[in-house]
Amino acid sequence: MRWIFVLAVLIGCGDDAAPTSGVDARQDPCAACGAGQLCVASYDGTCALHAACVAQTQACPDNACSAACEAAYCAAPYQCQTRTPCGGEPAGAFTCYGP
Repeated sequence: MRWIFVLAVLIGCGDDAAPTSGVDARQDPCAACGAGQLCVASYDGTCALHAACVAQTQACPDNACSAACEAAYCAAPYQCQTRTPCGGEPAGAFTCYGP
């Protein structure tokens, strides 16, 4: 019977751990971004979100898309020129859309 207890401890009986940052990243994936970072939200062709905090190397006022911002934050084949919203984009995120 002890091995059942040990197994339960090793694999866990649920994820009750509180977020260490005090912010639930599932609700706002950009909340973890700090000073000098920009949240980049990339969407694939099925609107699956991948958000990342990256060093802000290019100023993109109001997250406006420009050739310089696209080159700095959207990895090929992603781009920011065609911005068909997927819905639920994080507020303040620079958005890149892909095939």
